[in-house]
Amino acid sequence: TLPDSASLIPAGFGRLNQDVITLRLGTGSLDIRIVPLEEGLLRLLSPDGYRALTNLVAGEQKRLDSLGAARGLRQPGLALVTFFGLAPNTRFDPQLLTVMGRNQLYRPVGVLPLSPGFSNQQLDARGQATAIIVYERPLPVLEPFTVSYLSASSTEWERKLQRLNAERARIVGRAAAAPDTGRRVP
Repeated sequence: TLPDSASLIPAGFGRLNQDVITLRLGTGSLDIRIVPLEEGLLRLLSPDGYRALTNLVAGEQKRLDSLGAARGLRQPGLALVTFFGLAPNTRFDPQLLTVMGRNQLYRPVGVLPLSPGFSNQQLDARGQATAIIVYERPLPVLEPFTVSYLSASSTEWERKLQRLNAERARIVGRAAAAPDTGRRVP
């Protein structure tokens, strides 16, 4: 079992922007952007980025708790997902967005729509729909994984890991060298 990276990395020292942790996947008529919302990963972001995404999750906490209780989830995995339509009348199904990591398949167990009309699961050209997709366990963000939607898949995370690990090491080193000023991101 890997250590809980959230307990190793203090908040407020990161300097990455959200694009660094965003995965992109395309199907021809659909562009999908996925941002894993695992705490240890979010702590690599700049203070503003960290605050924005943790506030988003905190604002949905009641719905997340309700969904978790209904599904019997102890520690769900979360991803902020936006579907972009590239053609008229593009259909999408968030339940088909899977992750494969640690030789395990992570399937969505719930969806919390964040944009109006998400439940229609249809987009016009240049339309978009955003939701938090809930998985039964935390996503394996500390190691390579593949994200898939229908026949499209991306192993982009593996290329991102070197930069993420370098930022994690930089933060741990900086935090260890800094006097305890109580600096934390609210």
